[in-house]
Amino acid sequence: MSNPVQNDSKRPVYRRVRFVAPAALIVGIAVGAAGGADKKNSTPAAAPTATATATVTLPAAAAKAPAPLPAATVTATMTVTAEAPAAPVAPSTPDKPKGDTIGGDGSYEVGVDVQPGTYKSKGPKAGGIGICYWERNNGGDGVGSIIANDNVQGPATITIKSGDKIFKTTACQDWVKTG
Repeated sequence: MSNPVQNDSKRPVYRRVRFVAPAALIVGIAVGAAGGADKKNSTPAAAPTATATATVTLPAAAAKAPAPLPAATVTATMTVTAEAPAAPVAPSTPDKPKGDTIGGDGSYEVGVDVQPGTYKSKGPKAGGIGICYWERNNGGDGVGSIIANDNVQGPATITIKSGDKIFKTTACQDWVKTG
């Protein structure tokens, strides 16, 4: 039966330390990920740079080896440069109604964004799926909060009442107040 230490001592040093490069890579990635731009600063900063060094010392071969090798020290250095994170993007909000016109996509607060009254739309937006959705809502979430709604394929007329809280519209042409 062969002694595993003797067999290992006959291998070149570079084969015994093959794990050093991946270990250095992992350390470098961890250091690079930890570095980043100041999250309070909205302007992009220069890319941070981090250097990681991993040193591994291997013991000399066992005394029974024909020619014991001295202890081997391998040092790997890696520099990681990371890009600064992109500036956060503000969530899109629907265009505020202008005068007596409501945009065809959005959720609008009645009495703030839109006024009660009767509105007409020419129907679905061109290039869409051919359906226009509208909804009068009491301000809650879920199906139980819907006062009235419809999917229309042509022109539509709705009356937003003063007791409504929210008016939602999707894939419709603009709504124009008629009364």
